[in-house]
Amino acid sequence: MNNYKLLRPLLSLLQTRNLTESAHELNVTQSAMSRTLTKIREAFDDPILIRDGKHFILSQRGEELLLALPNTLESLDSFYIKKQFNPSESSRQFKVAYTSFLSSSISAMVCGRLSEVSPNVSVDSCLWQTGSLAGDDMQKVDLVATLADQIPESIYGKKLFNDSYVVVMARGNPLADGKLTLKRYGNAKHVLVNSITDIKLQVDEVLFESGIERKILTQEASFFSAMKVIVSTEAVMTLPRHILNEYGHFFELAEQPLPFSLDTHDYYLLWHAKYQNDPEHRWFREFCFPLIQNYLQEVK
Repeated sequence: MNNYKLLRPLLSLLQTRNLTESAHELNVTQSAMSRTLTKIREAFDDPILIRDGKHFILSQRGEELLLALPNTLESLDSFYIKKQFNPSESSRQFKVAYTSFLSSSISAMVCGRLSEVSPNVSVDSCLWQTGSLAGDDMQKVDLVATLADQIPESIYGKKLFNDSYVVVMARGNPLADGKLTLKRYGNAKHVLVNSITDIKLQVDEVLFESGIERKILTQEASFFSAMKVIVSTEAVMTLPRHILNEYGHFFELAEQPLPFSLDTHDYYLLWHAKYQNDPEHRWFREFCFPLIQNYLQEVK
């Protein structure tokens, strides 16, 4: 097996052609340097340094190595130099996934600010639909903004904020008046949003324990389209409060508290461990996090 530790002292010997000078340069004893030369000769099967009177001269192999080694060691040293990152010069594309629970305005807000500080960076936004943080999908995206209960050891992240659920309906809906009981809630028709599985499972579990099965009127592609259905029917929808606060002013809506207890939910900005020490990734996530967090806290 090749001993790459010999390359540094080899270069010193080739340049100084003197055991004493190389020993001083490498801060070792002359006897240690002499033993290293022996190892070098064995490794390359060549004398490397040949005594000529009071001096050493280089063998032909030594001459060749003297030409090649400086660039080789410089290349090896470059692996240990931390990569410098200048946002204004980067042209990297970052892939960011959002859960449907988060506002679609987040991507536009991030891209708007991004163009001011890093005009050549681009963002590929997509919907986070897997719901799993433990699979390979986390390695295919740079950042995921999503709900999370348990975070695997291979995933890093920061908590964005905490939110709760509310029930919304048209202002003229009979359920807008008086207390919304569990029975009235269970008897109502419900509007769901596609790919929103967590809240559906939580709500249906509570209703199942009470012997109630929800009546689903429709499943819509987005919260915005779901609210359009709400205002034209007597159906209800259960959704995060920050979504209501963002879109609610576009519609004539009324809200009611949930007629049962449902835990609040936490949102996180997450990334895979493979990106933890990437300077470009570090800059991007530190750029995105405060923007997303402040925005969500404002609409909450």
